[in-house]
Amino acid sequence: MKKLTAVLLALIMLLSFAACGGKGDGETTTDAPSQTEEAKTKDNGSANDKDGNKEADGDDLLMTLYIDSASEDYQSLKGKIETINTGIDPQTSAGCFRFISPKNGVKVRLEAIMWSPIVDEFEVTETVFEISTEKGKIYEFDCYVTETIPDYRIVAEYGEMNADYYLAMDGYEVVTKLLMVDKGFVPEEITEDSPFYSLCVARAASDVFYNDRLVKYEPPVVWDTIAYAVTLNEFKMNGTEDYVNMIGLSEWEADAYFSTLYPTLIESDTELPENGNVVAAHFSTGEKYLVQPYAFERFGTNEFYGVEDNGDGTYSVKIRIDDYRYEGYEEFGLAVIVKPDANSPFGYVITDVVDCDLPRG
Repeated sequence: MKKLTAVLLALIMLLSFAACGGKGDGETTTDAPSQTEEAKTKDNGSANDKDGNKEADGDDLLMTLYIDSASEDYQSLKGKIETINTGIDPQTSAGCFRFISPKNGVKVRLEAIMWSPIVDEFEVTETVFEISTEKGKIYEFDCYVTETIPDYRIVAEYGEMNADYYLAMDGYEVVTKLLMVDKGFVPEEITEDSPFYSLCVARAASDVFYNDRLVKYEPPVVWDTIAYAVTLNEFKMNGTEDYVNMIGLSEWEADAYFSTLYPTLIESDTELPENGNVVAAHFSTGEKYLVQPYAFERFGTNEFYGVEDNGDGTYSVKIRIDDYRYEGYEEFGLAVIVKPDANSPFGYVITDVVDCDLPRG
């Protein structure tokens, strides 16, 4: 009897283990996610929602540009589409772009641009279109991407925020969806090789050459200083001082030099001298300026002594000017006071020129 009872108990226990094992196998093959998998799914969902909210709510995102019409990103755009007529023939279907903004009232414009080596920046030759966005609305326009120097750029502005994109291949990656985020304004470092440094040299040399500082804002002085700055940058551009022709400037280039060298002066009130080194001429393409290569009679040399942060939003570009006009020569230490300015193509404007002590040895 005991032996039979033991056998029965053993049989019952064996059946219980078999039942537990069967239940475990059923759970691992179920479609329901485990607790860990649920957490992963939840985390991924939150991340995706965050990205989606950034694009929906805006933050520092001004607009999203869709560049490849064959891409899934481009094709997935659904909603009201407004076509902007640019009059540009892109030649291929790849030239049809779309953009969408998470904000109302973002100014978006397409600019035709041309590189100016004498300013070291792009000149806007035409605004092809400018619109104010409606949140979530899809905009479409024709243009094209160049392989090297861009012919167009698209700019987005919203209050103090701005972003731009140059329609040119970068040679590194294929972009199909570009988030145009506020990039802020960070001026380039001032070095001896930067075009802006030539403007600093021109102001410093002008201050020495016209040693009566009461006249340094007189029109002949102003335009001679501009001619000298342009000449210095032309030296760098051509790598030679052998001039045959005058230096031609567009009105935009002339304005860039004037407003950067003399930001407090009104250009229209600073009359061009009749026999000066800068003259205005009207060609079939519009108003132009011609500059006679000019170097203040080649009276001196200069040396760069670096840039110092003044701690008040301005910087001192320190320059030594050697004046050889008289027997022997005289040294002048000058600090050209500059401040960053997003409206200047050079990134800075000059506010003053003062004497300063330069390090020795």
